Amino acid sequence: MIKFITQHYDEVLQIIGAVVALATLVVKLTPTQKDDNALSKIIQVLSALSLCNADGSFIGRKEH
Repeated sequence: MIKFITQHYDEVLQIIGAVVALATLVVKLTPTQKDDNALSKIIQVLSALSLCNADGSFIGRKEH
C-alpha cells in the first residue's frame, strides 16, 4: 500500500482533492449544518497533514 502511494502520490492527491471539492459542493447544497460540521472536521485533519498554510506558504517558514 505504501509503495503504491509513494509511486502514485500525485494521483492520490488529485483524487483526495476531487473528493473534498465534490463533498463541499454537496454540503453547500444541503440545508442542515450537521454535514457542514463533519466536512469541516475532515478539512481540519487534511490541513493538519498538509505542509502548506491556507495562504500558500510553507509551514514553519519564517518570512523576512
